[in-house]
Amino acid sequence: MEKRRINIWKLGILLIVALCAVSIAPAATAHGTPFVIYGYVSNANGTECDNPNVNITNMDTGSSKTAENTSGSNCYLLVLANGTDLNASETLRFEVTSPDGSQSKIVECKVTENEVDDGGRFDYNITLSVPSQQTWYFSTNEASAPIYDGADYNKTMTKGIEGGMDTYISLPPGERVWFYPDQVADCNVSFPADTWNVSYWVNATDFADSDKQINTSLRGIDSTGAELSGSPYAEGYYDIKSQQNLEEVTGFLNPAGFTIPEGGRFAIEVLWAGDANGSLELYCNPPEKHSSHVTSPSSDPGYPIPELPTVILLGVGLLVITGYVAWRRRRRE
Repeated sequence: MEKRRINIWKLGILLIVALCAVSIAPAATAHGTPFVIYGYVSNANGTECDNPNVNITNMDTGSSKTAENTSGSNCYLLVLANGTDLNASETLRFEVTSPDGSQSKIVECKVTENEVDDGGRFDYNITLSVPSQQTWYFSTNEASAPIYDGADYNKTMTKGIEGGMDTYISLPPGERVWFYPDQVADCNVSFPADTWNVSYWVNATDFADSDKQINTSLRGIDSTGAELSGSPYAEGYYDIKSQQNLEEVTGFLNPAGFTIPEGGRFAIEVLWAGDANGSLELYCNPPEKHSSHVTSPSSDPGYPIPELPTVILLGVGLLVITGYVAWRRRRRE
């Protein structure tokens, strides 16, 4: 708590300095009002990332600026001039790295009319990833086979840069949606025991659904769509806290090791309470918020195909076994 107070104090100082800079800039006074962007940066393990490097580029104009920060805080701040540096509907690209460059994140988002009216994008917090981690973003796109026929809705997740259309899925009480990677496993892919991070946005539409439960689980299917033995590999639970409002569901799933066979997929299942009164809206890319997503652990072997070192080790192992079998046969002869 004390660290956050210090951060807010430093952020206030940065804001005053930046606003002064904008106010004396001829372009700003002539063309637009300030547009403030600030937030906090966290490491992949959830700890604070002090002195982050945050570069923000307007993809429509090509203009790029570096946010202000301090060595003793994980907050960042950039003040732009609305009408000069940006306009509503333009896309901003956030490129964020840790001071040592070992963790990074790229995020894209569109500037909305509401943000322009409010004077900025506030509390836009970003969690970094390590190189071997992968992040899949939820979408409302229909998933093609293989899919699990026990799910009420089958949607895809896409890797890459965050950001997309503001869409949602409506789950009636007791129904479930499965989100699959948009690629099947190219070979058997084994995930060791480690932590998966899930974060998505929901709105419980009925006022009476306070404390109703959402179940989130990590699952797997084979190339025919049949659920794999041992699935679900991990589950988490969340109780609605602010019905009829957008709220973030976050959780850590901690499975034991599991293997997705060639042609199969892992999936994230979201199940809405069967005793709920109204539907649950699950938002993929809500305005002014980060996208709904799941992030694999740092031990991710490189789904949908293991990284080259893993493939090499597997190949060497097979060669050793083959050579040993041949040697044993020769000895018998």
